Amino acid sequence: MTLLEKIVTELASAPEPLLVKVLDFIQLNKIASTTVSDSENLPRTPGLYQGQIWMSEDFNDP
Repeated sequence: MTLLEKIVTELASAPEPLLVKVLDFIQLNKIASTTVSDSENLPRTPGLYQGQIWMSEDFNDP
């Protein structure tokens, strides 16, 4: 039995609210994996936001 077949077998006996959660989980993860893989292929530009961030001198003080 393949992994997909095991999942289908388990889902066949799952209650409707659980199926909704599982579907949401799958869809969100598919979107997230697409977004991550697209951004990984873009080249990074050093210094793109230079001068747009300010940190106070006492940032690390207790």
